[in-house]
Amino acid sequence: MQTLPFYIVDVFANAPYKGNQLAVFLQAEHLTIEQMQQIAQEIGFAESSFILRNEPSEKGYDTRYFTVEYEVPFAGHPTLGTAYVIQQFILQKPVSELSLHLKVGQIPVSFTYSDNKPDFLLMRQITPTFEEPLPKSEIATLIGLPEESLHLSFPVQEVSTGLPFLVIPLQKLEDIQNVYLQPDKLLSFLQHHGLYKTQRPDGLSVALYFFCPETYSTDHQLNARMLALENGQVVEDAATGSANGCLLAYLLKHRYLGKDSLDLLVEQGYEIKRDSTIKLQGHVTSEDQYELYVGGQVQLIAKGEWYVH
Repeated sequence: MQTLPFYIVDVFANAPYKGNQLAVFLQAEHLTIEQMQQIAQEIGFAESSFILRNEPSEKGYDTRYFTVEYEVPFAGHPTLGTAYVIQQFILQKPVSELSLHLKVGQIPVSFTYSDNKPDFLLMRQITPTFEEPLPKSEIATLIGLPEESLHLSFPVQEVSTGLPFLVIPLQKLEDIQNVYLQPDKLLSFLQHHGLYKTQRPDGLSVALYFFCPETYSTDHQLNARMLALENGQVVEDAATGSANGCLLAYLLKHRYLGKDSLDLLVEQGYEIKRDSTIKLQGHVTSEDQYELYVGGQVQLIAKGEWYVH
């Protein structure tokens, strides 16, 4: 029976058993889409990554990502985790940068090292797109909070750097903690605004990304939560690199911190006991043009062989 080598890593994690879990499979070129989807469902992580070949193409290492529900064209923590596995177990030598070739295109990832081991990884995200703001009154009703819990000066807006998120600015950490979503109401909201997968050419449902300026840790500048509808249930992500690229673009576009250049730390996952730290670096280069970088640490947790059925 055919087997595949695989690794489990924690991404955006300052220590093991924090951050967002990821399974990375090597030599996956001969798997069908159905097999990749079944393996992702069996693993049950937010995403699983499949490196098709050990040799890169002209655009980088051909890689595909799957949630438990469907394939996604881009995701943040799988990009960092996959790059880590490639450096450690395919290249087996320090490199300053490598690229992944995903459905959204080429995504470069840079490395810094400590004792010849990757200490920090940073990925560049593609140019963001912004949609028209949505009514705050509807959002407040959806999440079970008074409308004044949302920031008065900044919009609720869909942003995408390859994966779409509805960025929702809240006022306080207490508001973040008290967000409550019911699956049926979330589905109705997504369908009403054309944000559900069956209504969109990309086939993706828009997830909700909440943030506020109050934090658990004094080392961090923002707190965030990601909630999404998957298989009829509301699920929470411990650390969402793609959403943080969208958040960074949003912060720059609306000058949320009053600056055209940002370097800050976002915390996520505290409400589900998977503390995560995500570094954001970016600036506005010209009108509607952005340099967006999202980074963090990766921890190796396990390796093994997967039987292909």
